[in-house]
Amino acid sequence: MAQDYFVSLLKRALELGAEGRTVPVVQETRLIEQKQGIQEMIRGKIIDVYWMGTDTSREEKLRVIPIPLDRGLMGYRRFIIRRDMALEFDNIDTLSALANYTACQGKHWPDTIVLKEAGLPVQEIVSFERMFQRLNLRECDYFPRGFFEPYSELYVRQQIYPDLALYEHLVLYYPFTLYFFLNKDDEALAQWIEQGLEKMIDSGEFIRHMQSHDLTRHAFPLHHLEDMRVIELKNPNIPATTNYKNRRYWFQPDDFNHRHH
Repeated sequence: MAQDYFVSLLKRALELGAEGRTVPVVQETRLIEQKQGIQEMIRGKIIDVYWMGTDTSREEKLRVIPIPLDRGLMGYRRFIIRRDMALEFDNIDTLSALANYTACQGKHWPDTIVLKEAGLPVQEIVSFERMFQRLNLRECDYFPRGFFEPYSELYVRQQIYPDLALYEHLVLYYPFTLYFFLNKDDEALAQWIEQGLEKMIDSGEFIRHMQSHDLTRHAFPLHHLEDMRVIELKNPNIPATTNYKNRRYWFQPDDFNHRHH
């Protein structure tokens, strides 16, 4: 499903940016662990276009198309918790209060560095499935996920982990997004995709893609809750030049608050 979201976005951008050129066929490869993916792309072997979370080193090594593919939603982290912890989480509204609890996060995820830099205790776990397991066993207290991710993740695991639930009233926010990355030699292709994405933004098709696709549609409307607490963190990994206050490309924290609408 996640694969389809990005592939369909890429195909549409290629169509719209084609300007008479033959649209290249997009062939999907199996998902590769992020570190290996970067290596494959720098060598210029298998992958032409890769979508992944951004950080400074990735942007230095590769040609980035600086249009957030999720409008920054991945930087708004909502927590999967055990149901019996909900009342405790109701009392958390500051970073120091959150620091009394331990997060489960992936070992090579950019997010792990963000949380640790902010002074939050983190259990680093290699296997994705094991994070749910550890959370269920009370070895950590919350599993921060991108804003739209928990719905499908919990749905497919509700039989195995009936005690896990999405906690909706607290968001951990830091500037973070997924971009398309290409090899630096592929400048022409990068410009082509970029122009296609810009056209999608101009026409409103980009937002419609988010609102209708199975991966992201559950996140809308963003401001469906009366009360959502937002704890903001700095992201030391993101390039200083990132223009994450630009509403053309990025959702902003006040988009999530009912009182602003």
